Amino acid sequence: MKRVGIVLPRWHPSVVGGAEALGWQWATLLKSSYPVDLLTTCALDLTTWANDLPARTTEENGITVRRFRVSQERTLYWHELHLRLLTARAQLAPGQPAVPWSLALQEEFIRRQGPYSPELLTFLAQEWQQYRALIFLPYLYGTTYFSARLIPRSLFVLAPLLHDEAPARLSVYGLMARRARMVLWNTPAERAFGEALWGKLTGRIGGMGIDTRERQPAELNFPYILYCGRIDAHKGCDEMIRHFLQYKQERPSPLRLVLTGKDELGLPSHPDIDFRGFVSEEEKFELMAGARLFVLLSRNESLSISTLEAMAQKTPVLVSAKAPVLVEHVRLSGGGFACGDYQGFAQAVNRVLDQPGEADQMGRRGREYVMANYSQDRVKAVLTDTVQEAITPAMVDKQ
Repeated sequence: MKRVGIVLPRWHPSVVGGAEALGWQWATLLKSSYPVDLLTTCALDLTTWANDLPARTTEENGITVRRFRVSQERTLYWHELHLRLLTARAQLAPGQPAVPWSLALQEEFIRRQGPYSPELLTFLAQEWQQYRALIFLPYLYGTTYFSARLIPRSLFVLAPLLHDEAPARLSVYGLMARRARMVLWNTPAERAFGEALWGKLTGRIGGMGIDTRERQPAELNFPYILYCGRIDAHKGCDEMIRHFLQYKQERPSPLRLVLTGKDELGLPSHPDIDFRGFVSEEEKFELMAGARLFVLLSRNESLSISTLEAMAQKTPVLVSAKAPVLVEHVRLSGGGFACGDYQGFAQAVNRVLDQPGEADQMGRRGREYVMANYSQDRVKAVLTDTVQEAITPAMVDKQ
């Protein structure tokens, strides 16, 4: 039986990230129907792409994990290119989707961004015949971009995990996406943005299967709002903390902000900020079930697993009004709020504290939305259909 390959720039059980979690779940869902390879690099740190792990093949819970060495680490040169790209993005005229960079400069950016692995590229060029489908995620990295041209179009399935960031305005990504046999989007909002950038594409909504088993609420002796995930400015955590501290100053109460995950921001020392670091999955779900509100003010999300997990535990959510995918979750579900400033933040917190009946209704609506759209059975069916529709590679010209 031909295999299914899932290609990620990095993967390890210790790595916390949406793409890594999504790729691993898809591999797990598919392994009962196909032999599955997870193809990745030896790198763990996306800021350096250093080879932290040995290049070897291992078995992990019934999935074959193949690791390939990265040939170069990220350097100051790439950061300089990135600054140039940010400037070019800021100078785009309204309605102009792509920065006016040459093909050579765009590919130089992607190669230097990393991870760049000639060993992985050579493996795919030589061994693609053993696969029925190769699923690449996300769109951004060289593991996807440079691999796509080496395999038949019939095998190329792309999961972009796209949001509105400067690299998305490189036109070569559109050329790559249009070569895919199938594009798996996480949400309708992501698909709408992607097709506005790249044109109409053959695709369907994939998404991630969310753990929907209800947990008992954590028994804490104070009310709290919750954040789970990487704690840094890119996730809107600095804004969230400023809003929370201002709220507590204006409305003193026992309410606390509980955070789990890795602190890359440098959290302030404050009696109402309860940082718990890494917690088990069960403890995370129990904290979600007991929270008055789950907060994520990140503007750059293509799905947000943690938001959907909180909704599955009947917890209202508060998201950034500048994050289209998160706003869509709230709009379609009726399970929370979207805010663009402190006043919106304060109003949302006040409503869940002062109107518990309304908050309970929001929680139930949020859970119904997740059950209908992000169950593991639905996601598995989408993935299986995508793989089964693959054309026999030998029948298709690689061009």
